Amino acid sequence: MPRPIDSETAMLLRSVLLPHFEMATSWGDLCNRLETKGYEITFRAGHLVVVDDHGKAVCTGTMIGLPLSRLADRLGRPRLRTACSGNTATLSN
Repeated sequence: MPRPIDSETAMLLRSVLLPHFEMATSWGDLCNRLETKGYEITFRAGHLVVVDDHGKAVCTGTMIGLPLSRLADRLGRPRLRTACSGNTATLSN
């Protein structure tokens, strides 16, 4: 899980990432939009986590003001491929 972020970092991430979350019409569209910015989505311990292109956790959806539950209400429940440990998952195509 990512470490808590300070308010300035949260504001910067919101300004860069949140429009892509809000404009996405599907989970696949969201992934494509984030990929253009060098980010992707993963799921850890039941949280949507945004990771950078090195796989480092940057923030959760909640940290930027868009919790997984609200996103799932709009885009539908994500189809996930769970790791063997059951602690992490990625979006399934």
